[in-house]
Amino acid sequence: MVMMKSVENGVQAQNAIENFISEGYDRDHIHVFANSNKRAEDIAEFYNVDAGSTAETSGENKGFIESIKNFFQTTPEDFHNHLTKLGLSDTDQITAKNDLDSGKVVIVAHHPERY
Repeated sequence: MVMMKSVENGVQAQNAIENFISEGYDRDHIHVFANSNKRAEDIAEFYNVDAGSTAETSGENKGFIESIKNFFQTTPEDFHNHLTKLGLSDTDQITAKNDLDSGKVVIVAHHPERY
């Protein structure tokens, strides 16, 4: 079974991660997504879970170096494929994208047979 929870901040992320663990999800099968890969990585590292990559949603244009960096980053299609592999429905994927766009952190937990 796949579960998804959207939260506002790190404290809520901690509660969601702890709830998933208490429900029997392994830390290796809990994934944190945020509109900034750095934010997702920081939360995931702190709670010892996986940081999922997303296409950065910042609308800022930061110049040539940033455009080169963005070339090698995750695309929206990669994000969609990752969520599909995790077992999220199309409806949940739309919700996840909208939540990320609004600045929330999305946490997805799954059991290994679904990944």
